[in-house]
Amino acid sequence: MKHYLLISLVFLCWLPSAWSQDPFYGHFYDNEALFNPALVGLKGSLSFNAKYKSQWPAGNVSPFISGMVSMEESMPCSLFDYGLSLNFDEEGSGRFRSYDFGFRFAGTPAFTAGNSVHNLKFGAAFQWSLKTVDYSKFIFSDELHPKYGTIDIFGNDLPTGFIPPNEGESQVFFTPAIGLAYHWLSNENSERASTVQLGASIHNAFSLGNSLLGNEESILNIGTKIPVRYNAFARAEFILSNNSRTFWSMGPMFFFQKQGQLQYAEAGVHTSFNRFLNGAVLYHFSPKTLSGNSTNWFTFQVEFGGLVSKENRIDLGLSYSNNFSGLRNTVGPILEFSVSIHLAKSPVCKLMGLGDEVPYAKGAKCPTAAFSPNRMKMYDNIW
Repeated sequence: MKHYLLISLVFLCWLPSAWSQDPFYGHFYDNEALFNPALVGLKGSLSFNAKYKSQWPAGNVSPFISGMVSMEESMPCSLFDYGLSLNFDEEGSGRFRSYDFGFRFAGTPAFTAGNSVHNLKFGAAFQWSLKTVDYSKFIFSDELHPKYGTIDIFGNDLPTGFIPPNEGESQVFFTPAIGLAYHWLSNENSERASTVQLGASIHNAFSLGNSLLGNEESILNIGTKIPVRYNAFARAEFILSNNSRTFWSMGPMFFFQKQGQLQYAEAGVHTSFNRFLNGAVLYHFSPKTLSGNSTNWFTFQVEFGGLVSKENRIDLGLSYSNNFSGLRNTVGPILEFSVSIHLAKSPVCKLMGLGDEVPYAKGAKCPTAAFSPNRMKMYDNIW
């Protein structure tokens, strides 16, 4: 029997607990559907999104990187909106990778009460994930020569007898989610109407058995399941000034997330000028660890957006996060970039013979919200 290095044994035993966290993004803005599937289609358009994140660089250690492409369609002819996403996450210079592919949909009944409008959204995500380890980038004890290191006396690389289970891949596992979101517009007839959004979601919510409908994430095939992740958020928007050409808004935002033994919250304020310039400052904090200090950090976000034409819009985003406690002297900042293209079209509605234009792209009286013509839905007014 081969005797492997202690570090190899520690690594193999560490895998089940180390991989019990989903990849995450710093933005809540333009990432709403990832946090809560009930928010898919929130923008009121046909949207194409791409994101890239770099986090935790340390000295000569490569940063963790994440990337995602997604599509969402808001359908004014239906109670439902839907979206597709593909996510990639890499850690340890490619030693560990995660892949996620998901389909999301949300139903959005709206109703009025006096001068206010209420929108209750129910959403679900059907997502499948895969994790891999590149064992060729690890060195085991049978690859070590007591004098020459990883080569033999003739300069040849030493082979290992370790055989990766399932060629270093987990089975494809099921990571679904369910969510609920509530959107309230205080006074639809006022040009300074305020909005409030509340929501909660559960991810990796259930398992329907084994294989494609199970939630076993273990690459070593030892039965480790992905922990359930809980999210909750609240945000509001208040119009500070508004005239025929411009408006300025501001509001608080709060977000909480818990998965396994890991949990954190963030709180801050966001502001918007004409939906063309958005900014946010957020403070992230977590409970104190059993030993040492928790790593808390600030995030600064800025989003630039504008209409390319009356029915096309593009948004660019940048997020910078830096920690000031715990690991502040060990790891570097988190950088996240995003680009979104919005089209005032609905291909599915066109296929149904109900027209392909999104009518609320022409603008809405209230700058904080846009409506479908039959008041079935309420959206962020990005137009």
